[in-house]
Order: sequence, then structure tokens, then C-alpha cells
Amino acid sequence: MKIEILNESISKKEMLPEVVNRIFAICKTDPHFKLKDEMKTVEERIKIIKEKVIRQSNLLIQSSKLTDDVNKRIRLIKEEIESKQIELLEQLGSEF
Repeated sequence: MKIEILNESISKKEMLPEVVNRIFAICKTDPHFKLKDEMKTVEERIKIIKEKVIRQSNLLIQSSKLTDDVNKRIRLIKEEIESKQIELLEQLGSEF
């Protein structure tokens, strides 16, 4: 027995945003729609917030890269210090 219903549920989920977008598009163009100005204001806010999220995401990526770079530098400096300490101890005649 073979039953396949997955395709129908996926297509229904994908259609909902399209329907909502169409409804909002109709409301935007209708001159008698009372909340038209408020929709524009909300859309502008959403656009501003999305831009802020993108900027913050870019800053987070840059911060992560800088953190990795600083950690690499710290590791290299620690290795250099350790090698200098060994070199100095050998020059002083100490066995390491």
C-alpha cells in the first residue's frame, strides 16, 4: 500500500504567503481602503528594520573575523614568547 500526501501540504504552505501578498497589494491600490497610509508606514518600518538587521549581521560577521584574527595573533605571540623563553634559558645554560 502506497500513500503520498506530502505534496499537497507543501503547496498549501507555499500558497499562503502569495495569497497574503496579493491581498496586501490589492489593499494598497484601493483608494477607499482606510488603512492604506498605516500600511505604508508599517512597510517603511519593516524596510528600515530589515536594513538594520542586515547591517548588524554584517557587523557580526566582521566582528567574528576580527575576533579570529586577534586570537590567531595572540596564539602566534604566545608561541613566539615561549620560543624566546626557551632560547634565553638555553643561553643562560639551563637545560630545558
